[in-house]
Amino acid sequence: MQSKSADAKDQPATEHGRLGYSSLRDEVVAEGLEVDGNLPSWLAGTLLRNGPALFEDSERSVQHWFDGQAMLHRFTIREGRIGYANRFLRTKAHQAMNEGRLAYHEFATDPCRSIFRRLMTAFDPGITDNASVSVAKLGDRYYAMTEAPMAVQFDPETLQTLGYGPRVPGAFATAHPHHEPDTGALINVATRFGPRNAYRFFRQAPGTKPTVLWSKRVAKPGYVHSFAMSRRYIAHTEFPFVVNPIEIPLKGKPFIENFRWEPERGTRIFVWDRRTGESAGIFEGEAGFAFHHVGAWDDGDTLCFEYVEHGTPQVIDDLYLSKLRAGDGAAGSSRPQPRLKRVQLDLRRGALRSEYRSDQSLELPRIDDRRYLERYRFVYGIATVPGGAYDGTEALVKIDTSTGDAVQWSEPACSPGEPVFVADPGEDREDAGAILSVVLDNLQRRSFLVVLDAETMQERARAYAPHVIPHGIHGAFYGRA
Repeated sequence: MQSKSADAKDQPATEHGRLGYSSLRDEVVAEGLEVDGNLPSWLAGTLLRNGPALFEDSERSVQHWFDGQAMLHRFTIREGRIGYANRFLRTKAHQAMNEGRLAYHEFATDPCRSIFRRLMTAFDPGITDNASVSVAKLGDRYYAMTEAPMAVQFDPETLQTLGYGPRVPGAFATAHPHHEPDTGALINVATRFGPRNAYRFFRQAPGTKPTVLWSKRVAKPGYVHSFAMSRRYIAHTEFPFVVNPIEIPLKGKPFIENFRWEPERGTRIFVWDRRTGESAGIFEGEAGFAFHHVGAWDDGDTLCFEYVEHGTPQVIDDLYLSKLRAGDGAAGSSRPQPRLKRVQLDLRRGALRSEYRSDQSLELPRIDDRRYLERYRFVYGIATVPGGAYDGTEALVKIDTSTGDAVQWSEPACSPGEPVFVADPGEDREDAGAILSVVLDNLQRRSFLVVLDAETMQERARAYAPHVIPHGIHGAFYGRA
């Protein structure tokens, strides 16, 4: 399919940068979107997306992209037709902001509490209930998640907010829990702040409260967004972006601004045996930083896993709204681009080896979920498009981890979101399926759901949303029952 966008060169960078980071206040239900192209006949189910969509109260904007109030988006695919709906999570943080008050301490925005109030919440910095990062399913319940210590339950059809999940055993937890394939239980890590700081790995089965499996005490906890899990092991990658929790209420800074980059510490990897709960070793490597792990697998006595290496936490600063709206954020930054890194831990010898698997830039990585906990070949994600000034153009990319080769889909001035792989139920081949991504066309000022052939990365179809959808973060596809 040919590009539908006009020439982006005559448009100012700020115009392209601003659109995806502007507030969307409308909530709609549109059950018959305009579709160009032909959807795969086997494709049926619901794509759920989560991300920030309200950035201003009555007086000011939040500071960081992650701080916008959560909005859910639903694309339902049935018999060649696509429906759409969107709705804010009705949280306490959203209610306050909708009334014109920034009342909760977000990731990088402080509501300017008094020193007394900050001291009273010294070891509970993740107090916001703004679950704007990801979605997860536990049993028959659906949750929106962030790094705050509670998830928000919602109805996947109406997107109505239904309440809160159980509180996690720590001040904050990752928004990327793993699933036990045989039980459906969630495995996650929470960071406990207090007189004894610790990483606490916990299990939550459907209908139960979280149970701590094991913990690791640390003096300065690191920022944790995800971790690796294979069939036998769990690996926690502690990057040297760390915090002394006792200083948080004294400095009066937003949560993430209390963390400090200490590269001299290097990166530590803690490994536990899932069957016994015993430590399988602590490994030390060079300093680095990542948001997202990709996958992990066991190879005899070697644990292998991959993540998207940024080098430093500069990416967090690049995601402040002032930079993103000016076109100086992640896409326009001069820092090194994130790349896919593989780590191999020889658990018997206690040796660590790592290498980059491709020169292709990558973020928001996804794989064929049928290869979950197993070795996979292909990784899908978003990538920057090299050359020229920032014009709002990014690409969807497929990396072959065996060769490092990459294939892209892109259009001028278009910004795709996280690609979600949906497997063709009639094929076993790893890349037999479709890629779904919500794309913002910065010139036409509209968003659309694009459907690509996962093998060739060629477009199959697109469906036009009824309004501009702000850049989202994570989502998931749930097939028709």
